[in-house]
Amino acid sequence: MKKLFKIKAFAVAAMLTAIFANQANAQVVLPDDNEFVYVAMDLQGVLDLTLATDPNVEFTFNTIPSYVNGIIKPNVTELKVESTVPWDLYVQAETVSWSQLQAFSSAGVSTIPSTLLEVRVIDGAGNSALSNFTALTDSRLDIVGTDAPDDGIDAGTYLTNPDTHFFRVDYRIIPTLTAQYQAGYYGLNVIYTLAEDL
Repeated sequence: MKKLFKIKAFAVAAMLTAIFANQANAQVVLPDDNEFVYVAMDLQGVLDLTLATDPNVEFTFNTIPSYVNGIIKPNVTELKVESTVPWDLYVQAETVSWSQLQAFSSAGVSTIPSTLLEVRVIDGAGNSALSNFTALTDSRLDIVGTDAPDDGIDAGTYLTNPDTHFFRVDYRIIPTLTAQYQAGYYGLNVIYTLAEDL
């Protein structure tokens, strides 16, 4: 009888082992509930041109040598560019001639061309963007890039090469004595334009 009891106990143990093994292999399905959140990202291109210096530059011509030799104002305009897109930089005079704001005399010519003002542009590393003094007209003058695509400064290079994003501008005016411009106070707006390199 002991032997039969052992066989029965062994059979029950084997059955229980098989039942537990099947239950362990079966996946337990738990109820769940899902909620969804829609996340949007708006990546807008950034083009930021900052004038870091006084926007007013004044030339005073009150001697014969200043008329003949001209006056150079070095590093009076500093520009900083921040951008997330490739970019170009341009400069131009707003009008083809200076505006006479006040006349000091009635003698001479009061229409002075914008080309009397010349610019030279150096980047932060000392490289020449416009190496020679260049006369300004009311047409765009390329400092970085042109109308052609893919010739500007790449996006993201500010972090690796910030010198390509900083510019110092020198101005020169040589009135000469031959033009015989009317004595007076004149003004001219100079426009710097930062544009995406398309």
